[in-house]
Amino acid sequence: STILLSLIPPWVHEGGPEMLLQRIADKDVRDRIADGVYPQWGGSLADYMFAHVGSEKNKEWEGRSLQDMADAQGKRMVDTICDLLIEERLEVAFVARTGNPDNVRTIMAHPAQMVGSDGLMTGEMPNPRTYGTFPYLLGQAVEEGTLRLEDAVHKMTGASARRLGLRDRGVLRDGAKADVVVFDPERVRAQATFEDPKQLAMGIEYVFVNGTLVWERGRHTGALPGRALRKS
Repeated sequence: STILLSLIPPWVHEGGPEMLLQRIADKDVRDRIADGVYPQWGGSLADYMFAHVGSEKNKEWEGRSLQDMADAQGKRMVDTICDLLIEERLEVAFVARTGNPDNVRTIMAHPAQMVGSDGLMTGEMPNPRTYGTFPYLLGQAVEEGTLRLEDAVHKMTGASARRLGLRDRGVLRDGAKADVVVFDPERVRAQATFEDPKQLAMGIEYVFVNGTLVWERGRHTGALPGRALRKS
């Protein structure tokens, strides 16, 4: 998932958002950038689904593709994208339903690979990785034999913390910050899908952040102990 603005060629961005909005309103500029609007993550623009649109006017398009909108409006793709960016003041995000699961599994199993997610929380149709990345590794990836459970845990905790220079995170030891997830290895699994991406994972019993309980058996406790982290 990413912002729709990412489909616009880099030279159009020069000077900042206001300059960009002025440029994409110009027909001659649109003609120049038309060939630069392309599916950067493989597939076709029919695979790129709106995840978030800022205004209520265009909310109906969340969950539908860029190609759907262009076809319904009878416009060139570049005009559909530019008109929407102008109307929404750039506040549009999408999910690319592309990628090769076999490639993902191969990369996942590599010893140097670590796990993270930049899934966007905005909109009603986010990428399912937003809710499902970590439970998928602990559940489905372990179940299918791609990873051992201990390796899955290490890739998303100690390995990542060490690589990012977070010395007091990612391990259970005296003096470390108590960021702890208590899960049932027999039940844990992701349930989020492209069609229903906001499904909570199964098997996550408790979550502690900086030693404070924030998730207890299916509900958020209301506590907000998280903070921004810096390399130590």
